Amino acid sequence: MQNEQDQIQNGDKGGVHSGAQTGVGSGRREANAKATRDAMIAAGRAAFTQHGFADASLDEIVQDAQVTTGALYHHFGNKKGLFQAVAEGIEEDLMNRISAELSDDMSGWEQLELTMHLTFALCADSGVHRILFSDAPNVIGMREWRNIELRYGFGLVRRMLNKLNEDGELNCCSVDLTAQMLLGAVMEAVHAVVMSEDSERTAAEAKKTLLGFISTLKVAHGAPA
Repeated sequence: MQNEQDQIQNGDKGGVHSGAQTGVGSGRREANAKATRDAMIAAGRAAFTQHGFADASLDEIVQDAQVTTGALYHHFGNKKGLFQAVAEGIEEDLMNRISAELSDDMSGWEQLELTMHLTFALCADSGVHRILFSDAPNVIGMREWRNIELRYGFGLVRRMLNKLNEDGELNCCSVDLTAQMLLGAVMEAVHAVVMSEDSERTAAEAKKTLLGFISTLKVAHGAPA
């Protein structure tokens, strides 16, 4: 009986030990897979920033990431899949950085104005401009890209406008159209800065113009009927 109990105890310990090893092994594989994926996204972002989607080389990307071409196809399917992961990663990073600057004690208009200001400043980076504004709509497709944007910057702006509209603070016919026009204005402002020979002056003018655009959307309380 004692030997049988010892065997049961040893067997139990062996089972727990085996399960622990399996868990550790699975966690290590997941960590390695994430590291591989992150390396390819970083290399892809560098290549797409420098060369654009069409001229970026998969050979250069896998070499920089120190992975095989097979690993890239395993994780992303193809070059477009990698590009979409890069673009979504940038969108998520921008939204997180903007959200971190917003606070509950700000008014709805203050939040919107700061969001537009930060979006303009962050997107003025030439790589961000090239990937999000120039390539993404064409590579991913306008409709699909807009659905992706709804989860990030466009969705954030639309939620702000919806809240202002619900509070009777917004003067517009369509929240969705207004959100598109606001972000379109930011995109054109960024494009103007990137192409300008005097980027500082153009940036200052663009910020002033954007604030003027936003001011036209405010309901004028107490105005004569």
